[in-house]
Amino acid sequence: MKNFIFLVFGLLPFPQQAQSRTDCRPMTANFCQGLGYTTTPNPTGAIGYNLHQISQMVETGCSPHVATVLCRVAVPECGSDDDSRLKPCRALCQKVKTDCDSAFKAKRLYWPTRLRCESLPESNCIQGQVAPVQPQINHSPSLPVSTCQPITVPLCKNLAYTETAMPNVLGHTLQADANLQIQTFAPLIQVGCSPHLTQFLCSVYTPECVEGRPQPPCRTLCETVKSSCEPVLNRHELLWPEALKCEAFTTASCKDIPAPPVPQFSFVTKPPATCELITVPLCQDLPYIDTAMPNILGHNSQEDAGLEVHQFTPLIKVGCSSHLKPFLCSVYTPECTSGKLRPPCRTLCEQARAGCETLMNKFGFPWPNALSCDKFSTESCEHYGVSSSGGICEPITIPVCQGLPYNQTIMPNLLGHANQREAVVKMSFFNSIVQAVCSVDIRLFVCMVYAPRCVAGEVQRPCKSFCQRAKTGCEELTNRFGVSWPNELLCDSFPDENCISEESRLEMLSAEGVRAKLDAGGFSVRGKSLSLKTARLLLTLMDADGSGDLDVVEVFKLEHYVAVVRREYVESYERRNPPAVTQNQMKKILSARGFDLDDKTFRTLWQDYQSTGGIDYDEFVAVLTKLQILRDRFQAHLMSVPCDCEVASFSFKQFMKSTII
Repeated sequence: MKNFIFLVFGLLPFPQQAQSRTDCRPMTANFCQGLGYTTTPNPTGAIGYNLHQISQMVETGCSPHVATVLCRVAVPECGSDDDSRLKPCRALCQKVKTDCDSAFKAKRLYWPTRLRCESLPESNCIQGQVAPVQPQINHSPSLPVSTCQPITVPLCKNLAYTETAMPNVLGHTLQADANLQIQTFAPLIQVGCSPHLTQFLCSVYTPECVEGRPQPPCRTLCETVKSSCEPVLNRHELLWPEALKCEAFTTASCKDIPAPPVPQFSFVTKPPATCELITVPLCQDLPYIDTAMPNILGHNSQEDAGLEVHQFTPLIKVGCSSHLKPFLCSVYTPECTSGKLRPPCRTLCEQARAGCETLMNKFGFPWPNALSCDKFSTESCEHYGVSSSGGICEPITIPVCQGLPYNQTIMPNLLGHANQREAVVKMSFFNSIVQAVCSVDIRLFVCMVYAPRCVAGEVQRPCKSFCQRAKTGCEELTNRFGVSWPNELLCDSFPDENCISEESRLEMLSAEGVRAKLDAGGFSVRGKSLSLKTARLLLTLMDADGSGDLDVVEVFKLEHYVAVVRREYVESYERRNPPAVTQNQMKKILSARGFDLDDKTFRTLWQDYQSTGGIDYDEFVAVLTKLQILRDRFQAHLMSVPCDCEVASFSFKQFMKSTII
């Protein structure tokens, strides 16, 4: 514990000290080499610029001047603050921005918000790329060659090399200064978070002297060390030092360096996890209900994850981004499916950060380094509703549109409302009409306009025929209120094709489709889906028109029915060991639902469905669904007879059909 106390006091001032220096330092960003300058006051990037993102933008090659503009702003040449001749011209910036727009969007890259072309000079500035200068290891050829000197820093005396050269990449001109700073890492070295930590730190503070010049640090070595040691820092509420950002280094000097370990969020080498119900309050109303530990931040229990993610609650309530909560939950309580964890989506992270980082900065809080978006990939983004064109789905928050056959929307909506807060105010006219249920289509139609369905980042529009059915069913009610159908919802403005309509039956589901739909909606328990046999029973129960599949309204009723049954099972019986319903509990459940079975009938039913320990979730849904089907069929044949009883009339054929499911 004493070591970590030293670590806290030793490392906290580090970023401030590194950022306070304004002297020139060697250029370390390899993608900015050959632009006519080799020193900069900001080798790790000027404030507000992400060098990893800048490197990706430069590597697109979308313009011959993209490196000139981006590098000279994000990693400016020494003296550019006072000399416009070292800055790119406004016209050049605007041309690069225009030329690269489509290329950036294709790779989900965004023009830096701090780079405003109108703030750059119009004249006496750089019009294009100057004659390239061949980089020499990473240091300016105009700088005098240093004299190699024996290493005197105690921590670095037992390396494969024995001589260093100053200044180092952090600007230390004396080994004594470097030694004072590197000592702050001694507790971290003692912890042993990485066997390569000392080697990396020494390559920064006492770099190897090669032909009189300091050898630049190796980016791969930095990434290897960071991946192992950053979680240790984060657990003690410390960040990886800004001055040691790996993106600032190159791979030119890398040799015999172990490849960085597979990041935890890829889940490649981990054995299958055990799915468990989400207990973190913030994340209990997501489309999925199961998670597994440890998560990508190393929390071994949901209790630990919940304590940390709770600190973001005020930010979520402010509503700085509708993507913040889904992103945070994907990190702290990632979805678990068949023992596999779904990694967070980089695009979702970027959207959440873009909406909330400015607000956090106003209150003196940086975006957490542990949630740096460049740590995540885009592989799982389609699952989170991100399209190739950059559109991104978001959870529906409009109260009247909760519980629909879909739960993701996209903004702006079909009427141009920028966000759901604006949409819910504008749709207040429909509240009483929707509640009156004047048409079976009205609620779904109105929501598909104000909170349109989003699939993989693309908006799904309702058809003209859908609009006409909703309008026709509610005309009598609207006339009674003395109001007319809103002009913005004129049915002629909706398409006839490539749209959603009750009549077109675009949402028809077979038994296989029912099971897939319920899986996607998070209706499994502990990662276990309902069986195909149970899905067939559910299809039979909800198929009101006998078509053999389900339309959009029937799907809505299906999801509501399963949600009620699942909630009863999870809240009352899931926490038993093993999780199951006992025989006595099942009797009480059936009695409460009006299924009064004699002992012989109940025993037969129990023997058909019970397994070890009782009846599990799948069997629980199957039993209740089968009995409900039989009840519905009995009531369909009820006779009106003068007795205090219920009597139904069946032919033998009808009886066989009703009982053999």
